Amino acid sequence: MRTTWVSIGIMAGIAIMASPVRAEVVVVGEINKDRDVTVTETIEKVKTVLINADVDIALEKAAESYAHVNQLNQGNEACENCAEKADILRAAANYNSGVLSVNQAAGNMNNQGNAVAVSFDQPDAQPSTGRGFADATAAAHQIMLENTIDSQNIGFRRTEMTGSMNFNNGIAHANQAAGNINNQANSVSVAVSLAPGVVLSEADLGQVNRGNSVKEVDVNKSATITNSLNGNIGIVGVNQASGNNANQANVVAFSAAARFN
Repeated sequence: MRTTWVSIGIMAGIAIMASPVRAEVVVVGEINKDRDVTVTETIEKVKTVLINADVDIALEKAAESYAHVNQLNQGNEACENCAEKADILRAAANYNSGVLSVNQAAGNMNNQGNAVAVSFDQPDAQPSTGRGFADATAAAHQIMLENTIDSQNIGFRRTEMTGSMNFNNGIAHANQAAGNINNQANSVSVAVSLAPGVVLSEADLGQVNRGNSVKEVDVNKSATITNSLNGNIGIVGVNQASGNNANQANVVAFSAAARFN
């Protein structure tokens, strides 16, 4: 009986060895990868220019002028519906001499200004042999803060200049504002000394436009200049605004020191 069980065991072992070999391999992997990239670039460029000019001359003639415009539009609200507006200048402001200023504002809450300063020293009966000094400064500062525009269904909002401001001599300025809450300015400073020497001129412009809101639906706007601003001699400045919350300025400073006789 013992021999029989041994034989059965051997046969069972052979049967097991002859059966197919099967293997199942399951690989589970988890990969975590964190990457932080920080790039910091600091560029600092500083230029300092200091110019000191000392002129040691005896002045016999001097002229100095200063023109400055300040405009502030803050915390205003324009709410409009079907409010068509137009600023129209046709065949006007032609053939003038001296200082010409035109302001048109069909819109709301518009600041418009024209500032002119002229300094001219007394001419001599005989040409002067002395030295002169002339200094002209012109400046404009415009601030537009926290204004609100809410408009809808406006068929037109138009500024138009046609056949106007032609053949003028001197200084000619015009501002047109069919929109809302605009700052418009022209600033001119002229200084003339009738003796050669030293002249200084400076023109400054500062503008701030911040925190304003505009909501418009179905609003049509246009600004046109046709056959205008021709044949003028001197200084011409024009601002047109059919839109909203605009800062517009023309700033000119002119100085001269010379003998004209």
